[in-house]
Amino acid sequence: MDSRPDASPSPPIVDRLRGKRFGVVLSAGFFGFYGHAGFLKALHAAGLEPSAWAGSSAGGLIAAHAAAGSSVGEIEALLRKQTRRHFWDPDPVGTLIDAVKGGHAFSGLLKGDRFRALIESSLPVRRFEDCRTPLLLVATNLSRARSQVFTSGELSPAVHATCAYPGLFRAVRLGGDLFWDGGIVDKAPLVALAESEPGGNLDAFLVHYLPSRTRDRLSGALAYAQGLDAGLTAGRHEHFVLQLKVMQARGVPVYVITSRLPPVSPKTMEREGMLAMDAAEASVARALSSAPVPFV
Repeated sequence: MDSRPDASPSPPIVDRLRGKRFGVVLSAGFFGFYGHAGFLKALHAAGLEPSAWAGSSAGGLIAAHAAAGSSVGEIEALLRKQTRRHFWDPDPVGTLIDAVKGGHAFSGLLKGDRFRALIESSLPVRRFEDCRTPLLLVATNLSRARSQVFTSGELSPAVHATCAYPGLFRAVRLGGDLFWDGGIVDKAPLVALAESEPGGNLDAFLVHYLPSRTRDRLSGALAYAQGLDAGLTAGRHEHFVLQLKVMQARGVPVYVITSRLPPVSPKTMEREGMLAMDAAEASVARALSSAPVPFV
């Protein structure tokens, strides 16, 4: 900010968005559901109401609930009562049988049946078209080696697909194609939302970005996989940076709030998830009341 005495202070993000039609983009992030729920709490407290939602992976799940009409309190309550048993359904015998038959079960530890049931029981609507606010989700189409945008049709299968984290969940079959986590190819689908039909009517975009965790060094039997993961993390980060440059060239305001939160995993979700939610709420509240900062 200009330090000259007559320089006007830069308006905070909340003032820049108030009264505007803006879209929210929630990034992928391993078990980032809790962090995005904290974002929603801060957004609601600031009195801001998005005109469109988009998300990948964990961001897609929370965006879907918000767009479908779930209140902030309902989303928080849903997450607070979750335990690993609500979605944990490994099937080692079935996986081996499927592999012999040439199936795709070895693509993930969990069948995903319990997770799909959880999605279907918690979403207040069945189809994208029934959402209160326009919604866009991104998943990775493994059969066609590209990203795929979902804006219409059955909602639960698309949410399942965008959340199918590689190795944890089996790939999800939709319409003959196999899908994995949307965060593989588009961590925060900013341009996808901007180029969608509802995106053309928006004045600005607000992104809640959860950085992927990286290791200081590669070690052990999984060093090869760790290296691939680090490379993927770098690629996804640079892809989002390019999206920001595209939007800047188009003259469209984009405000990115980055939350660096405590790690959450299936084993720690009941305790660490709540800590991440609270940390995100505080982080986002501070960011909304401050001037925008460059994304790095």
